[in-house]
Amino acid sequence: MCEVLAALPDTVVRHLEREPNLGGRGRPDALVDISIRGHDFQLVVEAKKELFPRDIHHNIWQLQTYSESRQLAGEQVPMLLARAISKGARDILQIEQVGYFDSGGSLFLPSKTAFVLIDRATPKKARRRLDSIFRGKRAQVLQAIIAAWPDWVSVKELAEKSGASPATTSETLTEMEKRDWLEVEGAGPAKLRRLKGRGPVLDEWSRIVANQKRPKLERYYVPASNSEDLARRLDHACRETGAPYAVTAEAAAQAYAPYLTNISQLKCRIRKGRAQTEALRLLDARPVSEGWNLGIIDSPASQDVAIGEEISGICYAPCVQVYLDLLQGSGRSKEMADHLRAERLDA
Repeated sequence: MCEVLAALPDTVVRHLEREPNLGGRGRPDALVDISIRGHDFQLVVEAKKELFPRDIHHNIWQLQTYSESRQLAGEQVPMLLARAISKGARDILQIEQVGYFDSGGSLFLPSKTAFVLIDRATPKKARRRLDSIFRGKRAQVLQAIIAAWPDWVSVKELAEKSGASPATTSETLTEMEKRDWLEVEGAGPAKLRRLKGRGPVLDEWSRIVANQKRPKLERYYVPASNSEDLARRLDHACRETGAPYAVTAEAAAQAYAPYLTNISQLKCRIRKGRAQTEALRLLDARPVSEGWNLGIIDSPASQDVAIGEEISGICYAPCVQVYLDLLQGSGRSKEMADHLRAERLDA
């Protein structure tokens, strides 16, 4: 942090003291004397491994309590350091006018005479840690609790709905609590949780998906008169071969919240393996690069095909998965994503 500060124009880092023992209530991890364009002030620094919204207000209170106990004449700026700081935590710190610095070099420094904001990408290792809640079985827990809103749910109920283990479900909920996304009631085995609202989770998930590479799409042509006929044939073939499947993206959005007059292509997930191969054979599906009407999303999630609703006998992915798949689409898919969210997900 001091190296980044020293590289700022007209800035001098005059003194750094680690773990000062100056009496009073509490002790910060460091005090940094700094001058920007001739204005001297002191940073009161606390270092944490990670910063999430749940603990931010307590950390701010600690810094303010220490500063008030010293009663110095000069300006003091509270500062939090961490390897990784979630977006929600950054937003709170900026609103509260508390400085921060992370391992990627992002810096926020508010003082009476200077304002510094350097916004850099979170390092890959830290980003993987922050984003792990949106992958694998944890993502299925997220989808289940979003679908359950506004009901209260237990770990056991959520594990059954999501197909994740109770341990994974509990870990996911703990991560969500750190992000201040949940209301909590009770304790121990009787502990219940529910989302405060779907919006913050969907906003963060959307941001992550926007920066991800699109999953590979295997394209096929299947003899069918229209997308509805194709969906019925797909359902028949998958039930015959025992291949779990779920229609997603535009065709699913049209089923959940009609928006377009016609859908010409159908995207889905089918669990990989011999059953999928047999289902494609029954469909007489021919691999093509152009003129396709059946697209199979090839991603790790294909091993765990989540089904949201059955409508007219067709299995559709959960609304949240459909929404995320639309965000990674092209053409009018993002319009459909906004419409689906407004009709089925926002509240």
